[in-house]
Amino acid sequence: MKNAIRYYYELEVNDLEFIDGKYFFDNYFLVEVDSSIDLSLYEYLKQWHFPMYEILPNKENNYLTPIDKKTYMLLKITKMQDVNYEILEQFTWILAEKKELPWHELWMKKVDSYEKYIELSSSALLRSSFFYYEGLAENAISFYRQIKHEEPLYLSHKRMNSDFDYWNPLNFTLDYRARDIAEYTKRRFFEGKFQIQDLFLYFRRMHFTKEEYLLFYARMLFPSYYFDCYDAIMMGKEDCCLECYFEKREAYEELLKTLYYQFLPYVFLPKIDWLIDS
Repeated sequence: MKNAIRYYYELEVNDLEFIDGKYFFDNYFLVEVDSSIDLSLYEYLKQWHFPMYEILPNKENNYLTPIDKKTYMLLKITKMQDVNYEILEQFTWILAEKKELPWHELWMKKVDSYEKYIELSSSALLRSSFFYYEGLAENAISFYRQIKHEEPLYLSHKRMNSDFDYWNPLNFTLDYRARDIAEYTKRRFFEGKFQIQDLFLYFRRMHFTKEEYLLFYARMLFPSYYFDCYDAIMMGKEDCCLECYFEKREAYEELLKTLYYQFLPYVFLPKIDWLIDS
């Protein structure tokens, strides 16, 4: 891979590390992508000088580089701020008009797929925990079906698992702004860094609508963190990533309960009996 980078990008490569599917060297990383990737959002944000990693063209002035029958992109890592609730406020950009997004359909397909393959996992920990999180996902799906969900689309992220993810344009997508704030809040909670007053300050500053409170709560119910871990385990990683979620399962239920009651002055939420009455 060093020789390919030298040839296509005319960059000297000394130390090359392969981490989480990416080749890192100096302030760059090379990552495999789908050859049909749509870069229109990246090009649009680039015009407005949005802070993000830069996608570098190869010596033939193409973003896509074929190496060993695969397609890659090279990105330059620029120094960015640490992500916090203020950063989420600062870079909340509306990019499309109101639209209805089928979160519930995507979640249903994901859960059905996971259920189909769970018995193939060699991890007893994953198999024994799956049906709890499947139930939580089904609660999220049921909750989402009961609410009106037509809001403007904002610049959002497919994943919010790290600060690195936030500035990566290959991680960008369009979605309701409740997506990012919920995924970031889940991450902060399991890192032990969550402060509920920071979250509600964000809500007040961003003037969340009733529908957005509901969308946020539906997203908090859906255990995306668990399913990301499921994917990693099925790809051969150790199941130790599950331990944090098990240790904090009851605490997370308490957070969901607290949010339910604190949202009630702003909006009526469909009640989840096993959670609220427990």
